[in-house]
Amino acid sequence: MTGATATLLAVRDLVVEYPGRRRRGDGIRAVRGVSLDIAPAAILALVGESGSGKTSLARAILRLQPVAAGQILLQGEDLTTLNPQQLRAARRDIQAVFQDPMASLSPRRSVLQTLREPLDHFRIGDAGERGDRATAALETVGLDPSLRHRLPHELSGGQRQRVALARALVSEPRLIVADEPLSSLDLPSQGRIVELLLEVRDRTGIAFLFVSHDLAVVRRLADAVAVMYLGTLVETAPAGTLFAQPAHPYTRALLAASPVPDPRLPPPAILQGEPPSALTPTRGCVFHKRCSERMARCVTEQPPETRAGDREPAHRVRCLLWNS
Repeated sequence: MTGATATLLAVRDLVVEYPGRRRRGDGIRAVRGVSLDIAPAAILALVGESGSGKTSLARAILRLQPVAAGQILLQGEDLTTLNPQQLRAARRDIQAVFQDPMASLSPRRSVLQTLREPLDHFRIGDAGERGDRATAALETVGLDPSLRHRLPHELSGGQRQRVALARALVSEPRLIVADEPLSSLDLPSQGRIVELLLEVRDRTGIAFLFVSHDLAVVRRLADAVAVMYLGTLVETAPAGTLFAQPAHPYTRALLAASPVPDPRLPPPAILQGEPPSALTPTRGCVFHKRCSERMARCVTEQPPETRAGDREPAHRVRCLLWNS
């Protein structure tokens, strides 16, 4: 969020739409006017259920998905206005780590070839420097350089995800977008990658947009959290504030449904109801059909974004309960 610290990434009123198959106007609006900020060296977690629009937003920020409206400002430069050549140059500063490292790594390229690819693409250094940078990137993510000649299938899942992170780091970007990077890993591997991400952030000053549905991981990792529902950001806050004082009913429902590894505590609650289809326009608050606290006006009025309290950085919520 917004504060005294300079903004690295500013997303403003972003809209992402997928065209319909049968007739004009039957498309899906996956992201509905989203705005968010990420400061240098900050980790912003983007959370929500499957189908909430998290991946569509992440892909749009990476410019892998067309944008229907809005701005994506990386250090003040609007990525939505760049031509292909300008966008190619800008991508050095914004890299990605995807969910499945086995799918995102070429099965025919060794670890060294994988790490050299972005250096060749951006023409960074000469041949000797590129080899040195690739080796240094492996060491940064805690992998032995002796693995550099192995193929992806010769590595464990955790090792593959570390290679994917090393590939994102090797060009020295300012921002990494990580889309569910831990979901394919076992719990011990997840814990090691979380510690690695924090260490990399502290050592390099790289910022992260961390897309996840796992609130336990988010609690350990994030500086701030943005909660997304049906393409809309319903709450954004510093992580400590959001976990201690969630303002939106959907956020509270997510936290109540999050598993807690303590048998002495009651089992997690079940979030009732199914999310409405993005194919069907929703009047009023996007969450009103599942909200146990809804008022009559929630069905017809779209809530504006409101500050929840006076603390800085700002805690913002999109809920009529804060305007009633």
